[in-house]
Amino acid sequence: RRSIARMNAAMRDLATLYHLMVRPVRGGTHAQRLESFYGPQAESYDDFRQRLLHGREALFSALPVEAGQTWIDMGGATGASIAFMGKPAAALERIHIVDLSPSLLNIARKRVSTLGLTNVTLHEADVTTFAPECGQVDLITFSYSLTMIPNWFAALENALRLLKPGG
Repeated sequence: RRSIARMNAAMRDLATLYHLMVRPVRGGTHAQRLESFYGPQAESYDDFRQRLLHGREALFSALPVEAGQTWIDMGGATGASIAFMGKPAAALERIHIVDLSPSLLNIARKRVSTLGLTNVTLHEADVTTFAPECGQVDLITFSYSLTMIPNWFAALENALRLLKPGG
């Protein structure tokens, strides 16, 4: 059974590598190109990136969050950051996960449901223009997402506009 599980994991990794390096990315808009790139690998996204992108668990578990605060995870993809934050995420007033890929947000939707969180809102939106109804927030994160945002200066400027003083 272990060898079958390893073989299945290797096949998922090969498929992900194919989508990362070989498969053409198509689409007329940035959102379409992101979905073309991430859609086929959405199911294996977290597992693959867990081994590729280090430091996220340490970062999110160390954030100085307080009950009642509001957090925006820009380019939040599958919502893995919520799991990395752990119990403090449940004490936040509101969590906004913003991403342009509906496939990745579907994984986030499943994660939020599995975790039993009721304070999370998912937004299929551009992080350069996203603004929550609540106005400014206490915490904004980008976890390995800036490299996928063509106008990352605009994304950072928007985040600074949305961040409360001292946030």
